[in-house]
This record gives sequence, C-alpha cells and structure tokens, in this order.
Amino acid sequence: MKQSKRRDAGELIDLLDRALSAYELLLSLSQGQAAAFAKGGAAGLLKVIARKQEVIGAISALDDALRPYTSQWEQTSRALPEPARRAVSAAAADLSDLIHRIIESEKSVERLVAAARDRLAGKARSVAGGLKAEKAYRRGELARTGGILDGEG
Repeated sequence: MKQSKRRDAGELIDLLDRALSAYELLLSLSQGQAAAFAKGGAAGLLKVIARKQEVIGAISALDDALRPYTSQWEQTSRALPEPARRAVSAAAADLSDLIHRIIESEKSVERLVAAARDRLAGKARSVAGGLKAEKAYRRGELARTGGILDGEG
C-alpha cells in the first residue's frame, strides 16, 4: 500500500510539473501576443493564437489526467506523504499564480486589440464620411449642369 501511495504521489507531482510547464508556456505566448500583433497585425496574432490553442489542448489532456486526484482533493491530500503534500501544495499555489497572470495578460491583449479595432472603425467612419461628401458634391455638380435631370446621379 505504501508503494502505491508513493507511486500515486510521484505521478501527481509529475502531472503538476507538466501542467506548470504548459501554463508557463501559455503565459509566455499570451505575453507575446502584443508583440506579434504589433509586428504582424492580425496575421501575427493569429499565429500566436493557433499555438496557444495547441497548448490549451495539452492542458486539457493534463486536466483529464489530474481529474482522479482533483475530484476528491481532500482525500488525495490526506493520503499523500508529507514531503509530497508540501510539493503538491507549492505546485498548486504556483498554478494559481500562473492562471491569474495569464488572465491579466489576456485582458491586456484584449484592450490592445480593442483599441486597434476602435482606431480602424474611426478611420472607416472618416472614409465613409468622405465618400458621402464626395457623392453629395457630385450630386450638386450634376444638378448645376443639369445632369441630375438626365438620371446621371
């Protein structure tokens, strides 16, 4: 029985270490989105997002592997030897911190993309206003020359 607990503790710690690595990569990609967007616009951002999706898939698989441990966390924690319990607790705290940092990074990128979208919308409104003015000017010109009466406008 003791050997099984050690094996389970080792497997749990290994899964948590792999999860930490995956979340660290996700944070790095999240933080890199701003630079990718600045360099390559939407295309650069889409490349980073595609890579993030791969990492999220790996995290999902790790989540599935961790489910037997996390679904009954109290029992799992009590069954761990003390050194493993400390290591698991530290890994869980690190994961929590990483997740919060990822959320903040994602919010920052969201604000960056929203600002770019708003600037583009402003330019589009300006162009639309210019086209409307040009059309009104043409209508006035056609009316003066009699072209509007001939159905040109």
